[in-house]
Amino acid sequence: MKATTELLTIGEHRVHVELYQQPSNKESIIMVNGALATTASFTNCVKYLHNDLNVILFDLPFAGQSKPHNPAGGIITKDDEVNILLALIDHFQPDSLLSVSWGGYAAMMALAQSPASIKRAVLASFSTQLNEPMLNYIHGARHNIEIGDVKTAANLLNDEVGKYLPRLLKYVNYRHLSRLDKQELAQVCFHIEQILSLDATDYEQLLGDINIPTLFVNGELDEYTTPEDVREAAHYMQHCAFETVPNTGHFLDMEHHKARAAMEEILRGFLTPDERKYKAA
Repeated sequence: MKATTELLTIGEHRVHVELYQQPSNKESIIMVNGALATTASFTNCVKYLHNDLNVILFDLPFAGQSKPHNPAGGIITKDDEVNILLALIDHFQPDSLLSVSWGGYAAMMALAQSPASIKRAVLASFSTQLNEPMLNYIHGARHNIEIGDVKTAANLLNDEVGKYLPRLLKYVNYRHLSRLDKQELAQVCFHIEQILSLDATDYEQLLGDINIPTLFVNGELDEYTTPEDVREAAHYMQHCAFETVPNTGHFLDMEHHKARAAMEEILRGFLTPDERKYKAA
């Protein structure tokens, strides 16, 4: 299915938006990319959800198809990300939200402000804890970027967080990351510093302010955002549930066919009006 596109002005930024719409769909979902990812990262999700949900994708100003429309550059902070996300929610009025990886933090910040249209959310490959493998990875990535060894940083992503990706997607990751310009690399380093500055109190307050059914989905083999670590969220949230995708790492439905099928079943069961099997509790 081909998307229609829009270019929205939000504050000082221009934001590229892709819309996958069907006249018969009663609800819609907005999807929030992980760090430096683009709308392309949701290709599988669009394929198995667009017949039941209108899908809204967007690129942040420094990434993908938004980048050419923001020539002034500059760092995008988490507050900027949240303001952009809230503006898009206000504009399109989606019923649900799906975030992946570190897009989950901006998603949580937005959800904590209780946007009226959002009735349920999925946070995939996210954890409220920075465990030892994640800390080792982000410190290594920061070091390689700071010394100008971007190719080693790209290989580190594939060898660590992306270790279960098929060879073709590892190549795509490497090509994308090894070609980042100075603005994008500065954004990566700023993003890492933001991650390292967070503590348990930041997460506890955000989680406590989220009052809609929220599903956490993590890969069984993911050492960086583990299914065990994310269950801490249950101590602070009234309406949350957890799903684990078997034999799968951090990149979930991008890793292999069975992971894709499992993610489709999980997401359709939680998000789609006709197949909704349970309420998060």
